[in-house]
Amino acid sequence: MCDKATRNARLRMMRLARQRDTLASVEGVEQRTSMNDARIALCIAMGRDLDDIDATSGHDLSREAYENVRASWRWNIQMHGWNDWMQRGVDEALANWREHRPEFVEGDDWLAGVVKEDPS
Repeated sequence: MCDKATRNARLRMMRLARQRDTLASVEGVEQRTSMNDARIALCIAMGRDLDDIDATSGHDLSREAYENVRASWRWNIQMHGWNDWMQRGVDEALANWREHRPEFVEGDDWLAGVVKEDPS
């Protein structure tokens, strides 16, 4: 069960997500800014440290968020198999974390034990 602030922040994000997001207009840029602000509000409501919130996008950059993203990719690979789409997604996710929190990614093999090595 989540508290009222967290519930309200999630509802605001859901309302904003239904709107068309295009950066080709002032309205679209304002909508994107509102979505980023809603993400920040949600992170705060969830008790995230301000240093763990990306000020531009509002994304949670905490160690817990990193571990959740990592676990999600590993689960998806186990359930759906390894393919080009998964490779691109993992590469993009790792690039994002390397940019924002390189200390989390260094030496961490997301694919260990999930993707079998090619014996050739």
